[in-house]
Amino acid sequence: MTLTIGTWTYSGNAYTAQPFGYEEVDVRLGHTAKKCRVGAMLTAAEWQALLGVYDTWRDLRIQDPDSKTSNSVGTTVAVTMAANGISWTAVPCWFITAPQGEQLGAFVQATVELVDAAQSLALLHQQELLSKARYHFGTWTIGTTVVQLLRPPEAYQDAPAMALTAGGHSYITGPLTATRVRQIEGDTDAAGWAAIQSWYETTIATAPSVGDWWPVSAPTATAEAQIVAGARSDIYTVSIALGQAH
Repeated sequence: MTLTIGTWTYSGNAYTAQPFGYEEVDVRLGHTAKKCRVGAMLTAAEWQALLGVYDTWRDLRIQDPDSKTSNSVGTTVAVTMAANGISWTAVPCWFITAPQGEQLGAFVQATVELVDAAQSLALLHQQELLSKARYHFGTWTIGTTVVQLLRPPEAYQDAPAMALTAGGHSYITGPLTATRVRQIEGDTDAAGWAAIQSWYETTIATAPSVGDWWPVSAPTATAEAQIVAGARSDIYTVSIALGQAH
């Protein structure tokens, strides 16, 4: 059988490993990529040639832009091989282990692993999305902006307080009511944040009617730049407190 990795070709039959398998990230979610593990007895010349292919790939690959941000596999080596009824033909691959060798007399027992670059890049994107997953608790509309809530918003302020007399008896101070407030913290985009700012400036210029939700704090925001499948997507996390007018 013949094995080709880039410009390196091996025509021997001394395979010491079943070559085909999978790179695993989370099998339960299907997050795997096809890989091959080559194990073979090589002559000194074959071993040197294999190291040369790896060194050439490595020197170019290290200069590639980050594949997650460029959404490109960058530098690859073409792998062609067949075993046990399974075959690859010029599949663009990345090395996932550098060649390893153990001297056995005049031969080198070599192993190296490569992965389907396109499938591995897809895994990188899937893991990126999982690591940036944000859980939302419904929505709230501020003006025309729908905010994806990061926490339940219900709260109260201006509640009556309990105090003690000199004799140690409890008494209540303040009106026996409270202001319903919404502590809004949630996600939007740049346009949504700009709309909230405009809404705030307009809203505080007029008195609220009974039942209206009126801003009792100025809105603030933090921004996070994310790269998803090579595209930049900015998330604005907005915070504002709204009180319900009596």
